[in-house]
Amino acid sequence: MSNPNSLCDEVLSQIRPLIESVVNDVQIRALEDSTLAVIRDRSVAATTLDTLVERAEFSVNMLVPHSRDALPVADAALRGLAARRPGGARVQILAAPEVAADQRLARLGGLTERVEVRLAADVRHAAVVVDGQVALVRSPGVVTAGAEASVIRAPGVVKALHDIMMTAWHRAAPLVKYQQLQECLNGDCGARILQLLSDGCTDEAAARELDMSVRTYRRRVADIMRLLGARSRFQAGVHASSMGLLQP
Repeated sequence: MSNPNSLCDEVLSQIRPLIESVVNDVQIRALEDSTLAVIRDRSVAATTLDTLVERAEFSVNMLVPHSRDALPVADAALRGLAARRPGGARVQILAAPEVAADQRLARLGGLTERVEVRLAADVRHAAVVVDGQVALVRSPGVVTAGAEASVIRAPGVVKALHDIMMTAWHRAAPLVKYQQLQECLNGDCGARILQLLSDGCTDEAAARELDMSVRTYRRRVADIMRLLGARSRFQAGVHASSMGLLQP
């Protein structure tokens, strides 16, 4: 099963010609009114994120990659939303596995009962979609040269990004479950068992390599499949890969 092309990459390929068209043919208006606007200043990008998120009425879908400032910027924006309307918009945070151990991520998940955090592989760009109508994608140098971020209100592009994010969301693991999986895999050959499953080894060959009985190996496989929510061994490998649990 293919993954969603590093989540934003497919959408970024659609955004690039759109940005070039807008920049070449039209004077970009104020951020409030533009179908698309390029932001070239980092502080303006952060302020724009705060403003967009604080105005959310129904939903905030956010990607948080493993980068120096992605989590602090997301934290500031979501705390502003929680302070303004603690029972308001539903927030779904899809973060890179590398930030799973950061306590700030866990604290974000506890901001309100309407905030949920999941982990997925291939979260490389910071992005947010608010109310399914406006998106901010922060991808320095990827969308257009010298850009810090782009604010997009073009319905087709926003929908494409939202759809890809939701596909990844449904395959991702909730933060607490991910931490349980990591604990399981870090002990008693768990990670090696998962890799052998992914490699398609027979039970007998895998048990021999791990120096355990076939019965013990199968019990450990069953435990891992249960934690992954997988109905088959193939599905277990797919789920593990999408969660970033398999080493490249």
